[in-house]
Amino acid sequence: MLLWWRCAFLAGMLAFLISWAWQYHSYLQAQQQLFSQQAPLTGFIVGTVQQHAEYSQFKLQLDSGAGRGYQLNLNWSYPPQALKSGQHWQLSARLRPVAGVANPAGPNREAMALVSGVLAQGSVTDAAEPVLLGEYSSLRQRILAQVTEATQALSSAPLLLALTLGERQFTDQLWLGLQQSGLAHLVAISGLHIGLVFGWSLLVFRLLPLPLSLLRWQRPLSLLGALAAALLYAWLAGFAIPTVRAAVALALLVLSLLLRRSLSYSHYWLLLCALLLLAQPFWALSKSFWLSILAVAVIFFLLWLQSAHASNWRQRLWFLLRFHLNLTVFMTLLSLLMFGGSATLSLLSNLLFVPWCSLLAIPLLLLCLLAELSGIPGRQWLWLACDGVFSPLLWYLNWCANMPAWWAVPDLPIAVVVVLALLLSALYLQQKRWLYSLVVLSALPLLLVFSRQAPWQLHLIDVGQGLAVLLQHNERGLLYDAGPRYASHSATAAQVLPYLRSQGIKQLDYLMLSHDDSDHTGDWALLKRHYPKLQVFSDIKHSDINATCQQLPAQYGAARLTMLDTGGQHSSKNDRSCVLLIELYQWRILLPGDIGAGVERQLLARYPTLRAEVLVLSHHGSNSSSDYAFLHQLAPIWALNSASLYNRHQHPAYPVRQRLAQLGIPLVNTAQSGAIRLTITEPMLQLEQYRAQRIPYWLQKPVGNAETLAATR
Repeated sequence: MLLWWRCAFLAGMLAFLISWAWQYHSYLQAQQQLFSQQAPLTGFIVGTVQQHAEYSQFKLQLDSGAGRGYQLNLNWSYPPQALKSGQHWQLSARLRPVAGVANPAGPNREAMALVSGVLAQGSVTDAAEPVLLGEYSSLRQRILAQVTEATQALSSAPLLLALTLGERQFTDQLWLGLQQSGLAHLVAISGLHIGLVFGWSLLVFRLLPLPLSLLRWQRPLSLLGALAAALLYAWLAGFAIPTVRAAVALALLVLSLLLRRSLSYSHYWLLLCALLLLAQPFWALSKSFWLSILAVAVIFFLLWLQSAHASNWRQRLWFLLRFHLNLTVFMTLLSLLMFGGSATLSLLSNLLFVPWCSLLAIPLLLLCLLAELSGIPGRQWLWLACDGVFSPLLWYLNWCANMPAWWAVPDLPIAVVVVLALLLSALYLQQKRWLYSLVVLSALPLLLVFSRQAPWQLHLIDVGQGLAVLLQHNERGLLYDAGPRYASHSATAAQVLPYLRSQGIKQLDYLMLSHDDSDHTGDWALLKRHYPKLQVFSDIKHSDINATCQQLPAQYGAARLTMLDTGGQHSSKNDRSCVLLIELYQWRILLPGDIGAGVERQLLARYPTLRAEVLVLSHHGSNSSSDYAFLHQLAPIWALNSASLYNRHQHPAYPVRQRLAQLGIPLVNTAQSGAIRLTITEPMLQLEQYRAQRIPYWLQKPVGNAETLAATR
């Protein structure tokens, strides 16, 4: 009816909403049926299997039952044999809704699950004997194995695999270098790479000699042949989401050229957005989607603005420099808007390595891939040459990883970034002098952010079932515990370090490790490597620890630090935790580690006037701690707790929650709240919960969260 009335825009919006509602309903229905299903699961392992010492992580694509076609994220402790992509398994698993930690600048796992079609996460159990039903090795898997074997001895092998087959098996150091250099887009096979393959293939097809009778078909045949080559490259990359978006964009361009329909930049961009969001409406939840689609809009805007033709090499060089400078300015604003920071080396990185990779490195890499697949003799020499060409990029990424090259602006209001972006666009569009004054005026709030005195802040980082508390002032900080570490997984690397970087911590002065438990010590040596001046205080006996807890300085800026005496040696290492009292202005914050109720009573006896406005619950809210008398005497304004959602210990324990409710003490738990930030000023304490600010709001409490703990055990 809307189309009949020529309301095309409203018809498109209605189609989008119908697509969204239909796909979301199908997702929820499949999820609920899966949780009630008693039969074993059957499906194929897809993607790369992460092999760890004690367990393997993989994606299982279901091929039967309620969730057919959807995927599961599974852990398998000590599988009976090595897991590989293509294996067909029948197994039992303990499942729960997808839920991850929630920290600023961190991934939104709930949204990512919707985007990638993941119904649940969990672990394989022995409720039923797992059975390997078969093993299917696809052509792409065989190619991956062949290329991996050919490049395994090369130093740049991770980059080569990422740019040929989309397998990004990077170290933490390399990931950090990609982020801080602003070159992460260079190793994700997307528009740049698909466009390069299309452009080079189009050139080759147009140079091919054709009979006279086919000359009139040269243009459409060249376009279709180049599109086929680009789609083949997308298939080699596993049709990852950015690759699919780039392939759709390219197909739309080829279709318009074949139909000889002239599309303006704006019409093409809007049509592309409509096609992508109608097909996959959940992409609207992806930062990656908006970053890439807005980057395309910025490129189109700049190309349209700078449409003058360059007649000599100087003008071409000036055009290139001006284009990259303008692109960097706009992309910096986008990065500030989406990630609260930006890479300061982005302009230099892109000027150096986008032309280098586009004109030399990637064409040579694709030539190596063709030679490898064709079995041409001497192809190993081509791989060595390719390794040499990629070596400068690898060296540069490792150098960026060790540089303070991330500009963090965590408290910049979104409205300021939006206004700056709009006024900057108007300035480029109109080129009127009076607009310069508007840009300066709009930048005043940005200047105020940097000029105002930064308040003290206490951050309870969401690290799951563990603890990491940051006391921050300006660009310096004190950290109490480093999060958990289980086998090869380290929350120190995955959550704590990114959090410190997102909050602009340039110097971490002190690290206190409360006691020798892996959910508190994490990978603290990693922090030492990133902050060489860091001083570590703990009663754990280790050669790299500077001093004991009692030797912690009594003053940290305006904050007074007091180590409370727990009364000598204890048999339990939890009871030997270092208990820290932080006093700022008239506010007191108590960090008790994992002490039990017995030590809490000893503290009351030793410090009869002990009070605390903020208490981080001991032992993640275990019933063995948080004694009624202890809570009653402290009488905190807030009780904060660090625990993971669906944790097997059921922390915080029900009796602890009852005690807090009886005393009227509000409980704020990272499992539901995500990262917790407490802003400390002389007149007041202001508490913020990250999940309450994260978009989309309706995803912050997944359907499974409404179930009781007993139902999800």
